[in-house]
Amino acid sequence: MSSETTVKSALHRSSPSKSSIKEPEVDEVDDDDMWCNELQQKDLLLPEAEPKKQELSRKYSNLADIAIRLMIVLIFFKLETMPAFKREIHVEELWLYKNPIRPDIVKSGDLLFLVITVPFVLTSVVYAFTKDRRDFRAASWAWTLAVCMNSIPTSLLKITVGRPRPDFFYRCFPDGVMLLNETASALGSALLDFNCTGKPSIINEGRKSFPSGHSSFAFASFGFVTYYVGAKLHAFDARGRGQTWRMCISVIPLIVASLVAVSRTCDYHHHWQDVTVGSLIGLFSGYISYRQYYPSIFASNAGKPYVRWPNLKQSETDSIREPGSEACSSLLGKQTSKWC
Repeated sequence: MSSETTVKSALHRSSPSKSSIKEPEVDEVDDDDMWCNELQQKDLLLPEAEPKKQELSRKYSNLADIAIRLMIVLIFFKLETMPAFKREIHVEELWLYKNPIRPDIVKSGDLLFLVITVPFVLTSVVYAFTKDRRDFRAASWAWTLAVCMNSIPTSLLKITVGRPRPDFFYRCFPDGVMLLNETASALGSALLDFNCTGKPSIINEGRKSFPSGHSSFAFASFGFVTYYVGAKLHAFDARGRGQTWRMCISVIPLIVASLVAVSRTCDYHHHWQDVTVGSLIGLFSGYISYRQYYPSIFASNAGKPYVRWPNLKQSETDSIREPGSEACSSLLGKQTSKWC
């Protein structure tokens, strides 16, 4: 009996009392913390599923970009065949349109070849040195967009404004004999009602002086080349200031475009106002197209293309470097960062 009492007392001493048992401390979970945790868990799952969706989106986006460019080209060729507005000519301004007919100093076919070839060759050479496929793709999208975007306003203004070219008189009357009827305008000045004897297609082309297509296309393409080269050489940001050779190389394309534009006044195909406005249209088209794919040329990360699909794994060739190419990588703006 005494032994049984001893065992019970021992068990009583060894068993913890309810008051002595401590409940495990549980941290209070805030609703915001729970929401953040759920977001983090979703983010952990995204890298596995999201790339496939982004890859599909990228393909559809590329197809849409190509389709838009092709559509713009078709619209441009359609606009080129449409008749221009027939603007009245006053007697006192006839001298503006009575210049002799001269052949093109820069032929349209030659300009088209340069507009397409120069940016393509340049971006291909940069790719050969850097092996940066993202940069090559971005540059290709940019300069093709610049040329296409420039074509619509240029051609549309030509047929809606209908300004005669400086050599319009001899397009209208190839033999120099003017046939017309004079009618009084509301302002009291005489209007020249031309009875043109020239070829209709040549006459219609003679009414498309404003703006200059040669000037706009030259500045759209070569303007992009200036932005692209200037950004790669850091000619416009803090890293390239004070280094004249960078700036000189960058502005060479603009000098070429200026010569093309000025030539249109020398062969009497355009007035100086046509050349000026055409050049501004080309510069603007080239710049906004460049900015669609690249940061500002004055930014610290100039020359590095935007990342359109950040979560997609880049091809291994994006990081390949040819032997000896490291020296030129920093010069061309290819650096290891989140932009590359």
